[in-house]
Amino acid sequence: MRWTILVNQHSIEILGQACLLGAWMTGALVSARCSGLGERGRPWANVLSLVAGPVGWAAHLGPRAWAWWRDSRSDESEQEGYNRMANGILAAALEQGASDVHIEAQERGYMVRFRHSGLMREHLRVSRRGGEMLVAVFKVFADLNTAEKNHLQDGRFSWTDTKTGHVLDVRISTSPALSGEKVALRLLNRPAGMLRLDRIGMPREVIDSIRRNLRQPEGLVLVAGPTGSGKTSTSYALLQEVSGPTVNTVTIEDPVEYALPHATQIGINPKMGVTFESSLRTVLRQDPNIIFIGEMRDIESFKIGVRAAMSGHLVISTMHARDTVGAMTALRNLDLDRSALASALRMVISQRLVRELCPSCKTWAPADADTREFFSHPLCRTPLPERVAHPSPDGCEKCQQGFAERTGVFEVLRVDGRVRSWVGEGESEGRLRESLRETGFVSMRDHACMKIAAGEVWIDDAVRALGLNED
Repeated sequence: MRWTILVNQHSIEILGQACLLGAWMTGALVSARCSGLGERGRPWANVLSLVAGPVGWAAHLGPRAWAWWRDSRSDESEQEGYNRMANGILAAALEQGASDVHIEAQERGYMVRFRHSGLMREHLRVSRRGGEMLVAVFKVFADLNTAEKNHLQDGRFSWTDTKTGHVLDVRISTSPALSGEKVALRLLNRPAGMLRLDRIGMPREVIDSIRRNLRQPEGLVLVAGPTGSGKTSTSYALLQEVSGPTVNTVTIEDPVEYALPHATQIGINPKMGVTFESSLRTVLRQDPNIIFIGEMRDIESFKIGVRAAMSGHLVISTMHARDTVGAMTALRNLDLDRSALASALRMVISQRLVRELCPSCKTWAPADADTREFFSHPLCRTPLPERVAHPSPDGCEKCQQGFAERTGVFEVLRVDGRVRSWVGEGESEGRLRESLRETGFVSMRDHACMKIAAGEVWIDDAVRALGLNED
């Protein structure tokens, strides 16, 4: 027990102070006793004071120096631990194919969630201290002000995966919230290898048709849909089919969302004068085979794209439109040469994203009124099933509240002689839709009906994506 007490830091400090005091008292006493010895006793008094003094100072200051060194080492170790945690979160997000990472303050700590296939999934929970340190680490990565917690901040940084060497471009946004500061990370320049036509929900016959059209060395291929419908992912799946080491592929995007091997990828930066139009003009002088334009936004972009498609390049791009016929109508209404447009167009793809039901825990129920109305639409040729699948209320260990990932519902319009004639002659949109139905055209609604009947998609998600009676 005596040795345990001596090891205690406070006991050592007390001992040091006692030794220091004892040294002074000893020196005084010895000096007094030795005063009678005259000059012979004074050296002994000085020696005792010098010996006892340093021992006391060492015992007094030693524990404080040790505590300071230990605390500094502990702070460095703690900082290294949170750095490793931040890098681990980014590595896990990259491995799982997440598009966003959210670090959110809760009442009792912080939650880290990933957005994968449009759905938010919890990754881990940390203490409040840990969450605040994690937020600070990501701020340091982006050179943001770590002391500023009451105002919005935005930035970006590059992060390299130590296992694969892949470099992510990370956009960061911070915002004050009720329970604490929140950080949202957008992961860009992700690997495009996971994006393939047979993995995004396309039927086999549609994939075969697309591949036949992509064999053409030139032409314009458009992917149409509203914001958030997965147009960019489908475009990269198309690029995976045609890009490679033997062709010169160039992409122009805002921002660059996926990393495509064997491609030159240009990120738009209007502040530096890098726009879609200026980049496209420059790219055409660099001997490209395949050009991907992130989005055609105005008539100038379409004019340059059509001209590029007419001059021996395969051009893939996206545009906002309700469906393939709506996209064709929008193109025809632009101030473009209709004969050039009809000659340049090869294919138009339209799509929506819906959640895919978990095959392990989905339930079945009789078709309700919404299902009957959805299947009664003129564009739906699939017979009404007696029972349709629904998500399990509780889900299972393999899914997120009854859903697995997101899948697409598609329609593909191949621009043949009939469609080219429609573009040039100026017939009504309804006439083209009627002509397509007569030839067995599979619309997005009919594709959704097929997936509902097969138990792959929930009727409520299909209604939200396509409506009930919209034509």
